[in-house]
Amino acid sequence: MLKILGRKSSANVQKVHWICSEGNIEFEAVNIGGKYKGHNTEDFKKINPNGTIPVLVEEDFSIYESNSIIKYISKKFDILNTDNTRMEALNNQWIDWSSLVFGLPCSIYTAQTMLLPKEDRDDKLAAEAKKKIISIFSILEKQLQNNNFILENKINLADIPIGCWFHRCNVLGIEFASFNYLRDWYLRLKDREAFKKAVLEAPLPPH
Repeated sequence: MLKILGRKSSANVQKVHWICSEGNIEFEAVNIGGKYKGHNTEDFKKINPNGTIPVLVEEDFSIYESNSIIKYISKKFDILNTDNTRMEALNNQWIDWSSLVFGLPCSIYTAQTMLLPKEDRDDKLAAEAKKKIISIFSILEKQLQNNNFILENKINLADIPIGCWFHRCNVLGIEFASFNYLRDWYLRLKDREAFKKAVLEAPLPPH
């Protein structure tokens, strides 16, 4: 059985839970990080020297970095996988984008509005992150004009990391009512049992 190390409130951990649920793959979720701690121990750093979550452990094999993990699971278990080289490249493009462009301001906004003690929060940083997120909503809105999902009219691997970060924005109260295609996409995700289980039912950080 797969073992997924990391707290369920992490958007990066939710990606891995989600793809496993899409394929009905059984896994053991082990709470590490956040209030559970354990990510800075010597034993944990033997499998991930960065001390970050998630980590996937499969018998004598382990891998860290959430985007690499979901690609591995997609290939191994043929979940949301594609044999089309160009489609695979586009999925990889949007997966990278989800972390480097979308995930970064989402993480900053989360820290400055939820995670950090109130006395340590920076309203200017939060406002800048929110402004960036709204500009990203415009990019997604344009991408979704001709597709029900990020790349096609069916869910692809790219929808998973983007969907996790978008849900975080929603629970943090970032308004998206004026983005009709984005709103409809989010409703489609919410209809998926795997999304409900891995993302909608997950606690908020740091739990």
